[in-house]
Amino acid sequence: MPKTRSSPTRVAELKRWLKKNRTARCAEFVKETGGTPPQFYKMRKTLGIGHRNVALSESMKQVAMRRKAAKATEAKIAPAADLFDKNKDNETFLADKSVPVFKPEEAPEGSTPDFMWYELDLMQRRLSDFSLRLNVVMKLSRTRDADHKKMMRDLINENSELRVSNNDLRQQVAEFTEMINGAPV
Repeated sequence: MPKTRSSPTRVAELKRWLKKNRTARCAEFVKETGGTPPQFYKMRKTLGIGHRNVALSESMKQVAMRRKAAKATEAKIAPAADLFDKNKDNETFLADKSVPVFKPEEAPEGSTPDFMWYELDLMQRRLSDFSLRLNVVMKLSRTRDADHKKMMRDLINENSELRVSNNDLRQQVAEFTEMINGAPV
C-alpha cells in the first residue's frame, strides 16, 4: 500500500481531535476521523501524550501527598531527641555511602506504594552512580581522543618536514652526481 501525505489542514484537524480526546483509543481515532493507526501513534507522540499512564501518576501524587502530610504531623509530634537521632542516622548513612539492598523475602504482599517508592529511589541512586561513571569514562575518552589527534598532527607535521628535507637531499645528491660525472643524471 503506497504511503500518502496528508495536507497540513488535515493533520491540524486530526491533532485537534486528539487534543480533545486524549484518552481515545486507536480504533476510536480511525473510526471517528478516518485517520490511520500510524498517524494516531505518531501524533500522540508529537503531542506528548504517548507514554503517560494517568492512573499511575495520580496514585504516585496521592502517595506523595500522604507522605508529606505524615511527615508534617510527625515533625509536630516528634521530640527534639528523636530528631537528633534521625539526623545522626542520616549522617552515618551519608558517611557510609552504601545503598541499602532490598531482600525479596522482605517484600510485602502485593505492590504497595511504599514499596514502589523504595524501588524507584534505589533505581534513581543506581542510575546516578551509573551516570557518574559514564561521565568519567566519557571525559577520559575525550582526553585520549585529543591526545591521539595531537599526536597525529605532530606526526603529519614531522612527515611533511621530512619530505621537504628528503627532497632537498635528493636535489643535493643530483647536483653532486652531476659535478662528479660531469653530465646530468
